[in-house]
Amino acid sequence: MSLNSIWATLEKSFEELDEVVSPAIVKFANEMNLPSGWGTWAIAIVLFPFEPISAAGYMKIFPYGLVEVIDARFATAAQEGYLISEGGEYRATEKGETIALQVLQAATDAVVHLQPIPPAKFQRLIDYLAKLSDASFAASEPPPKFSLSHYRNYKRTFASDAPLSRLFIHYFKELDFYRMDSHMAAWRVHNIEGNRWEVFSEVWGGKNNTLDKIFDELGFRGITRDEYASILQELVAHGWIEENAGVFQATSEGKRIREEAEALTDKYFFAPWSSLNESELDELASLAGQLRDGLQASQSN
Repeated sequence: MSLNSIWATLEKSFEELDEVVSPAIVKFANEMNLPSGWGTWAIAIVLFPFEPISAAGYMKIFPYGLVEVIDARFATAAQEGYLISEGGEYRATEKGETIALQVLQAATDAVVHLQPIPPAKFQRLIDYLAKLSDASFAASEPPPKFSLSHYRNYKRTFASDAPLSRLFIHYFKELDFYRMDSHMAAWRVHNIEGNRWEVFSEVWGGKNNTLDKIFDELGFRGITRDEYASILQELVAHGWIEENAGVFQATSEGKRIREEAEALTDKYFFAPWSSLNESELDELASLAGQLRDGLQASQSN
């Protein structure tokens, strides 16, 4: 099995778990009557526990929105008592820290009952993910490891004896954040803003190929429909996409650029996987498939 196939199988397991976790988090947020955009500052509290919280720092990990939107969400959180404003930067209040930890506890509680594969096998899979994350953290640059290093701060939010499903989510996300680091290193050579690259990627992917579809998919970022319309026209002028009767598609040049970025992302991301030998990769692939199948079976019951 190829490394991409193993990763896709792990992604599928995470998606199955997220179908359980996300509704639990939304339920908690609704019960606590958290304000719109609460996820931005709650995530920032966990990612930046020992340094100032800022829109600039947040967008080094999530570069696909707008600085002014992120900063407005932080300002609202400060008004609500979740953050304290300090000269254009922020830090968590006790109230904000408590909410962020309670959100993650709701995620843990949502998966505590799941036993998709025998515990020994599940732990073995998690150990492999932790080993790959350590190898990624130790790898030479590129890419920089800003996202991965900050996601590791999530470790303080759960006990070492947390449910195995919660541990899987954590170590999968450590690797996922390293893939984010890898992808950003691959596309930033084009000197383009993240929100432009994201729209370009949506068009290249083929599914969200109209303004309405892109806004429906990405509107949560706080970018307006008109702003997305301008971004699309900017990408047309750049020669990366073209429009026909309101439908957008990547040009041949756009396809080349996006495919090269994807290949470079894979090169960076999978380089640390050489820390596993062939038999270990085979076992990882087998365990990943068993977990995916076990989760799908439990969801259908």
